[in-house]
Amino acid sequence: MIKKNYILIILFLIPSFLQISCAKVVTGTAAKVVTVSKEERSIGEFVDDTIIKTVIKNAYFDQSEDIFFNVDVEVSQGRVLLTGTVKTIDLKIEATRIAWGAKGVATVINEIQISNSDNILNFADDLIISTKVMGKLMLDENINSLNFSVETVNQVVYIIGIARSVNEKNKVTKIASEVFGVIEVIDYITISNKTD
Repeated sequence: MIKKNYILIILFLIPSFLQISCAKVVTGTAAKVVTVSKEERSIGEFVDDTIIKTVIKNAYFDQSEDIFFNVDVEVSQGRVLLTGTVKTIDLKIEATRIAWGAKGVATVINEIQISNSDNILNFADDLIISTKVMGKLMLDENINSLNFSVETVNQVVYIIGIARSVNEKNKVTKIASEVFGVIEVIDYITISNKTD
């Protein structure tokens, strides 16, 4: 079994290797740094959140195949949002326990649903909904879509991120709620305290 440390090393070495061997990837990485700089999170917060997400997913890989494949993890400023479906309440509790074990976690929001049926059509519908929501956010010039992560489970849309204002937060949730097929929108959006 591959150990967590090896996975972390691989995840961090592959981009470094690609940067050395391919100018195109270097350009992509530079663009990502510019993109990150436009977020409400600082680059340090972005890196911390990425590390937290990686550590949690690696822990899921090490401890439970069911959790690893069925639970999605999004992190914003140390706030961890867990979504997806698992078959038992015990798996839901275990996913939360593991997430709390990652250094730097400020809170764990467990929105994992209990379901005994894995339906590929439901998964496809949810993926389409998430894609449409993100597409609409990206097209709206008054919304910085980089600040938000969207996950959909059984037509319930979960959004985590940082809005620049209450108006932006309300607009994001309104746009999500108007996408065809959405039953409910649950947001974990905070308001930025940055001043320009």
